[in-house]
Amino acid sequence: MLLNLPSITVTRVEEENDNDYHVYAVPNSEPQFCSECLGTAFYGHGTKTHLYMDTPIHGRRVGVLLERKRYKCRGCGKTFSQDCSDINDNHRATNRLVEYVENNALDRTFTSVADEIGVTEGTVRKIVGDYIGKLENKYLFETPEILGIDEVHLNRKMRLVFTNIGENTILDLISSRKKQTVINSLYRFKALKKIKYVTMDMWRPYRDAVSAVLPHAIIVIDKFHVVKMANEAVEKGRKDLRGQMTTGEVKQLKKDRFLMLRRRRDLDATQEFLLSGWIENYPLLHDLYHAKERFYDIWDSNMTRKQAETAYLDWKDSVPVSIRGYFSDLDRAIGNWHKEVFNYFDHRITNAYTESANNHIKSIARQGRGYSFEVLRARTLFTNAKHKVKKKSFKSGIREETLGYGLPVNKEMTSFGEPFNQEFFNFGVIIPHGAEK
Repeated sequence: MLLNLPSITVTRVEEENDNDYHVYAVPNSEPQFCSECLGTAFYGHGTKTHLYMDTPIHGRRVGVLLERKRYKCRGCGKTFSQDCSDINDNHRATNRLVEYVENNALDRTFTSVADEIGVTEGTVRKIVGDYIGKLENKYLFETPEILGIDEVHLNRKMRLVFTNIGENTILDLISSRKKQTVINSLYRFKALKKIKYVTMDMWRPYRDAVSAVLPHAIIVIDKFHVVKMANEAVEKGRKDLRGQMTTGEVKQLKKDRFLMLRRRRDLDATQEFLLSGWIENYPLLHDLYHAKERFYDIWDSNMTRKQAETAYLDWKDSVPVSIRGYFSDLDRAIGNWHKEVFNYFDHRITNAYTESANNHIKSIARQGRGYSFEVLRARTLFTNAKHKVKKKSFKSGIREETLGYGLPVNKEMTSFGEPFNQEFFNFGVIIPHGAEK
């Protein structure tokens, strides 16, 4: 059997069973010097055989029992073995098996890959962990001017999501949204001063982390998180009405609840007719719906910050006393986050594409149920991703301060007639169906 591994010579092959080959082999090369001190005075110190797994052949798993000579250096006393360039000693596998795991384990379960090649799940996990580390170093995303902070529910836990609002891309997916985790994740950006704005929902650890790491950045609460709270008030009222309705009415109103949550201007004639039937027959729904619509009008307007703040106070006064309790969470939240909420009217920044980003992440999670968070993250950011890249501007190679004949040449220039090294800006993972600049 030929393994086609240049640094190894096969001495014999045994068919252990219908599933496995045992391949006995020795390295081809002899050492010329000590691997520690580079001395040439060393002597034989026995042999040692280790099992290294290789890629399957003919549908059978392959284990290479490699017998390597050992040596001891007379100079430094170190013991070392024959080198073998096709072997990865860290994983007790051939290099091509490691590459095989890297190419397959992010699209399949660790267990299935481990069973196929004859290693433990832990070995697959370790190889993938090292591979993800290499991917981290390979892909360096540009620091955004407008950073979006949000979360997505994965594996029964809320995970932190960073997006580049200006480029509509995903920058990172992080294991938790605890304050210290957010702080550590923010420090990974290579140019913190470049971040001028941060948009987020009303989650205090986000604000505290951004204030600690990016004190110069302006925080803007995402408009959609604010207006969503008005819809939640309508939902509370709808549920409270169930005790006054027949079973049939309760079921029908549940089906029609989307009518209450949409803007009236977005309803067609049939939907408008159905909505009118509910709000004209139930005063509570009437008051809640119209209060919600007036609140939305503020956030959909072109008001200045001062005008919006005044309009909000007027809106609060206009809400009937009988339904103010339903809007208490909204009122409390805006009170606690007043500055950040009304920053929207100064800067008009939203997480408009965040829901698309979260849906994209969830779709990847559904494709690989049972995957660890680390694998889902790697699939989202690296292996299943299309990155938004732009070429950096062309460098002339001429220093303005040294224009002239025979003066020093820019070190970044190659030899005459050869192109400059092409470099790219990587802005992150393109969000499917998101508008690109």
